[in-house]
Amino acid sequence: MRDGGDVFGVFAWGLRKYALLVIACSIAFGLIVPGVLNRVPDQFEAEAQVGPAEELNLSNLDALPRLGESVFNNGVVADAIRQSFDPPLPRSVSVVPDRVELVAAQDNIVYVVIGRGATPRSAERVANIAAAQFTLELNKYAQSVGSFAIQRLATPPTEPVPTIGGITSIGIGLLSGLVAGVGLVSLLLIWRRPVLDAVGAQATAGVPVFGRVRLTSSRDGSRGMPQLSRRVLSSQTGMLLVAGPHNTRRERRILVSELTDVLGWSQNVVAAEAQRGVNRATSRPTSGNDPNRPDFAIIDGPTQIEVATRPERSLTLLVVREGITHSSLRSHSEQYLDDGAAGVVLVHGSRWHPRWWFRRFHRREASKAEARALMVLRRAP
Repeated sequence: MRDGGDVFGVFAWGLRKYALLVIACSIAFGLIVPGVLNRVPDQFEAEAQVGPAEELNLSNLDALPRLGESVFNNGVVADAIRQSFDPPLPRSVSVVPDRVELVAAQDNIVYVVIGRGATPRSAERVANIAAAQFTLELNKYAQSVGSFAIQRLATPPTEPVPTIGGITSIGIGLLSGLVAGVGLVSLLLIWRRPVLDAVGAQATAGVPVFGRVRLTSSRDGSRGMPQLSRRVLSSQTGMLLVAGPHNTRRERRILVSELTDVLGWSQNVVAAEAQRGVNRATSRPTSGNDPNRPDFAIIDGPTQIEVATRPERSLTLLVVREGITHSSLRSHSEQYLDDGAAGVVLVHGSRWHPRWWFRRFHRREASKAEARALMVLRRAP
């Protein structure tokens, strides 16, 4: 992402561009996670206690928890639980700590054996079997440590283990969706490698950036147009070719319209819009043509033939949107730009221009009104 600016800037741009993706992930996870958590079956836990039957032979009890964990996890207790089922559970089934667990507190000489099951009776049975086998294993060290016995048998629990639900599950879902959405945005940015600034665009296209233009609803709000027009005028060219990806055709039409209005003050501008077929140029001379002023042609969407046969005094502008992928910008640069005079124009901001749409709508309505008036005159006696 080095071609598009600093990492934090690119990441902030990605969050703005793909904000709907992040919101959609948050909403989706906010709905899915609570549903999954609510479908988790109830689980019951029963506790049995195992403690010393006499005074221990240990001068320091700090080693007692580690001794209990070592004995409990040596596999004998797990085998006893597996054999208690009919048929016996295979060794691939996890028993410790999924079905039974030992709690050995540092400052407590009593071990707590926790049995888990789908019903209260199964949890009680597992806890008592594990406590009995655990006691037998501990008593193998009676001479060096001391003897142990079951201090309290497990009883059937009355309530299942509390599960996550309600507002907490919704919050977890929303947070999980937010993390997932941000992760997807990061992957998209790594894959796309967006170009966001003049440095990245110039390094990728191999030509200077003539300007960054922001199109708004008002003429005064469009930023970068005066600077772009000034650079076009200073290039001392008589023909301007405005090229770019297919998805920038609106922006290119707007730029051609703006450049025609600005450059028309000093030159006779003729704008040729992209059309199919051989009859390509539709002239739109500016008002107040002066034969003493030089002619200036603007071609929107030039063909490969027009690019190859353009005069020496011509300038090619490649119009791309801010955030174009690195590979796409390089591909269009190879298609339209060569050793001649050329530059890149970065368009950022709104993808549509209300004033341009208003002008188009106004011209269409004026044409309809003129046609209706002509029909009325023809019908008049």
